[in-house]
Amino acid sequence: MFAEVIIDIKNKQVNKSFDYIIPTYLEGILHVGCRVKVPFGKLKRTGYILKTKESTEVTRGLKEIDEAIDLKPVLNEEFIKLAEYISIHDFSFYATSLETMIPQALRMKYEKTIKWVTNSLDESLQKHFKTKKEISFNTIPKELEPILFKEIKLGNLVIDSRIKRVRKEKYITYVHFNSEKVGIPSSKKGMDLLSYLEEINEDIDINSLMNDSGYSKNVIDTLAKNGFIDLYKKEIEPEEDIKNYIDKEVSLNRMQEDVYHSLKLGNEKTYLLHGVTGSGKTELYMRWIKDSIHSGKEALMLVPEISLTPQITAIFYARFKENIAVLHSRLTISEKYEQWKRILNGDVKIVVGARSAIFAPLKNLGIIIVDECHEASYRQSNNPKYSAIDLAKIRSHTYNCPLVLGSATPNAEDYFRAIHGEYELLSLPKRANGRELPKSIVVDLREELKNGNRTPLSNILKEEIIKCYRNHEQSILFLNRRGYSSFVQCRNCGEVVKCPHCDISLTYHGKTNTLKCHYCGYQISNVMKCEKCGSDKIRYVGSGTEKLYEAVKNILPEAKVLRLDTDTVAKMEDYENIYHEFKEHKADILVGTQMVTKGLDFENVTLVGVANADIALHYPTFDANQVAFNLIEQVAGRAGRAKKDGKVIIQTYDPNNYVIECAKNHDYEGFYKKEILFRKASSMPPFSEPIEIEVIGKNLGETKKEAIHIANALRGVSINSIILGPTEAYIFKKKDLYHYVILVQAKEDIVLDKIQYIYPLYQNNKDITISITRK
Repeated sequence: MFAEVIIDIKNKQVNKSFDYIIPTYLEGILHVGCRVKVPFGKLKRTGYILKTKESTEVTRGLKEIDEAIDLKPVLNEEFIKLAEYISIHDFSFYATSLETMIPQALRMKYEKTIKWVTNSLDESLQKHFKTKKEISFNTIPKELEPILFKEIKLGNLVIDSRIKRVRKEKYITYVHFNSEKVGIPSSKKGMDLLSYLEEINEDIDINSLMNDSGYSKNVIDTLAKNGFIDLYKKEIEPEEDIKNYIDKEVSLNRMQEDVYHSLKLGNEKTYLLHGVTGSGKTELYMRWIKDSIHSGKEALMLVPEISLTPQITAIFYARFKENIAVLHSRLTISEKYEQWKRILNGDVKIVVGARSAIFAPLKNLGIIIVDECHEASYRQSNNPKYSAIDLAKIRSHTYNCPLVLGSATPNAEDYFRAIHGEYELLSLPKRANGRELPKSIVVDLREELKNGNRTPLSNILKEEIIKCYRNHEQSILFLNRRGYSSFVQCRNCGEVVKCPHCDISLTYHGKTNTLKCHYCGYQISNVMKCEKCGSDKIRYVGSGTEKLYEAVKNILPEAKVLRLDTDTVAKMEDYENIYHEFKEHKADILVGTQMVTKGLDFENVTLVGVANADIALHYPTFDANQVAFNLIEQVAGRAGRAKKDGKVIIQTYDPNNYVIECAKNHDYEGFYKKEILFRKASSMPPFSEPIEIEVIGKNLGETKKEAIHIANALRGVSINSIILGPTEAYIFKKKDLYHYVILVQAKEDIVLDKIQYIYPLYQNNKDITISITRK
């Protein structure tokens, strides 16, 4: 017998399967999805069995599998095919894709155990058990392994595995990006990790960072030692309150009933559930899941990580009791492994989790649900890159089950597919409790400036905040920019203070009186004179959450105001403390970045203020309008969710922009019609599938030369595809590295094949690296 094995080496030449001989005593033991130790060159490497077969075309040099790591498959054929899809579609190495699908515990030191389950057993093995029924695999001498595996085949012994560290872990270690640190790391991996932490914009437990994101302990330790990140421990909180939560199943209204009965289990179909904020989508999810379980199937629900709050977990525990596994970042390695084993063994029928839960080893799926499907967090941005929604579609096809994509603000491409019949559109245009969506007022900030108001708060917003406070109601103020001022500028010569390592201005932070770069962490004391002309006429341009917070305190010094952004949330528990303090109405006003736009349900919030709706509008991406509309509409949906009416104040310098107009009227249809015309004119999704190739290097000339070379190579094979660039990236210089971008709108396979060929060529290149992302 022979096995096709993928070796765990991330290298172009090794990104393929190799044939190995399966030792006779392991025949019938090793299956597809098992990991093995194999000789590779002068070393022993871990490999994944993709296939077993009776013959091989390799005629010489065949080697034998040295050791079985797993005696039960950790991956099935479904996930092996998913890994192949990821490696081809998202330009990743096969081994990396396979590795990300198994829990980190299986990549650590764990113990294989043998249990004696019958009265019969070979005498040579009996003496090792003595009076015990279960012993460690390692107590059996190597020469007895053929007999051992024979007894396993006969069913006299059962093999299992457990983590060696059986002691209950009391703490989780979290990683926090230290924005106060000046300078940049010396290694590329260190810079990549800091970029990743900046991108996710929240603390992450160290195990998730290593497991889901692929960063090594050495890189993390080095960054911590040099002060770029902080490591802190948090005690694991008991879940007694969660499991004691009382289920509050509510009756469906007429619209919900119609939507509920429209979904048919037992067939492969994608449904787009477009429901306004507060329309009762979660109750529908749970009913469909319940129906799936009653039909003998399983259910998988994906949620954005920020929405995976204790309330969501509590609701599902209350409805489904012990029949649910919840996968989230607060779990320890041992807990994640135990949950994974419960799922693998069929002990639970429902899995709820964030992006990586798409790899939950359910074997009989009856429904897949993706809540807030517009969220960018469903696409992993570092290797292996993948879209959890794309993988959900593949799993839906595999199990012939429905896929539900739910959102109050679906992406234009999803809505396009729904109205053109590729998806079935389900609509909930009104809130479940019958209350109207909050009334919105647009304020022209240009008029405010003409009237001498230079604060972040328009006069009407000030009035509404004060009125809200006096009525003992709560307000949320949203500004998607932290710090005090966006940049510092000399009024005499116009010079802007920039980061020496990045092509971006420094942000002023009033609390520390410093200027910071939010990309590399560079920091200096605030400047009092212009370095270029010597003038002391320094002005602070723009506003951040720090300045907004100060403005609120100026008009209501007696109010309790909380600020929620990455400068105030140093630890995950800080977020939880702010959340609970506001939830329990121990604070009156919450000021924050996009952290306040989702996952929050406060019954006493009646006012939402969008301090500057234009920030996202002018970002140089094809979906900037979509992101801006989503942010405004999502944060607006926090107001008036219970018994009191809500109001939204939208401040903008561009009040006639169709995004602002549509957000004001909660008019998703109107927004979509205009957005899709723009997409069609520019051949952007859903009319193409753009691929962005970012070429990165230390030397400006060499980086540009290599970017031109790659673009020309793609043009050389292209017939109908559009190859744009290379152009300088939006932030051209970041952490002393230059970034060029090539945008490919591929319309033929030969261009995709060329990109697939190019990607590995740069993986071991110290001078030039490339990053490929499907947009």
